[in-house]
Amino acid sequence: MIGKIRGMEEEKDPERRIGVSKRNRILLLLSGEHPSLPYSEVYAVLEGEGVEFVELERCDQVLVVEGDERIGRHLERRAAYVMEGGALILQSKPSVGELLQACSRADWSFLKGQSFGVRISRVKEYWREISSSEVERLVGGAIKDLTDSRVDLESPEVWIRGVITNCGISLYRLDFRTDRKAFVRRRPKSRPFFHPGVLEPKIARVFVNLSRVREGERFLDPFSGTGGFLIEAALLGLHTYGADLDIRMVKGAAKNLRYHGLDADLILGDARNLPFNEVDGIATDPPYGRGTSTKGESVKEILTDFMREAHGVIKEGGFMCIAAPQEVAIQEIAISSGFKLHEMHTMRVHKSLTRSIVVVERVAG
Repeated sequence: MIGKIRGMEEEKDPERRIGVSKRNRILLLLSGEHPSLPYSEVYAVLEGEGVEFVELERCDQVLVVEGDERIGRHLERRAAYVMEGGALILQSKPSVGELLQACSRADWSFLKGQSFGVRISRVKEYWREISSSEVERLVGGAIKDLTDSRVDLESPEVWIRGVITNCGISLYRLDFRTDRKAFVRRRPKSRPFFHPGVLEPKIARVFVNLSRVREGERFLDPFSGTGGFLIEAALLGLHTYGADLDIRMVKGAAKNLRYHGLDADLILGDARNLPFNEVDGIATDPPYGRGTSTKGESVKEILTDFMREAHGVIKEGGFMCIAAPQEVAIQEIAISSGFKLHEMHTMRVHKSLTRSIVVVERVAG
């Protein structure tokens, strides 16, 4: 599937559903840093980890899913573009009257004997007729009238979170939050070895997640550079392998991994002639931008040779996430090399460079 992930219309087909063992409705608040990658990352993490779920609703920076209790645990540990999430309590149209009615019908029994606080966030400019603080006051007052719980805005036992988006307003119990500051602490310029043009840790983590490699499996970055992808993969407990043609990069990546207390198998080698029998997944960002060297060969030639090599290295059913300049048409190279195109995204880097991000699968046969 290209350009989008399964939505509500497609989920009407029972063959497209992923089995659901326990019917928990969970709201996920997503980053607004990219229009499509956050939704894809959720799918990749949960599918890769074998978590049962089905999508119920997709809104601007919000995804509502139904599935088992492992959803939050895996996303909290792995995701870069998921900010927080929890059990969905209610959904309402952007109307004070309808919101209060929805509150009166909601099941607040989980609050019994516990203190609570309410915080409302707004996506973009949706429902600007009322302030977030006024919505907080209305919801908090309704809950107080409907339960025996007390309000505590400093350190409540339960946070009730709300988000205003194009689908109206949704309230959910805050069950998990991802550690956003951890990615800042790992920013490339804080490492002992730095090279311009490397991807930030959040997008590197998304690439690794889109490869769908789980803990204990074999992950490869064949253009490993300064080791950004290797760092994210090692933090997730993957068996991590990296290769690069430049000895400075191999040594620098090793230094960066040690700086973070991590380890990976690094080799000085050509991505077009890989010394690996089989890996479970690949994520990589080959050299193509300003300040990179391709030793006189065109990016398209390098990627064409690499794709053929990668097809023989990645296992059947394994995924690869790779980026390239849009004009290279990396998706066409992947298809001609025998891969199945799973999805594609675009990301504008600067005026003269738009990056294509593709996820491909090696299928049987």
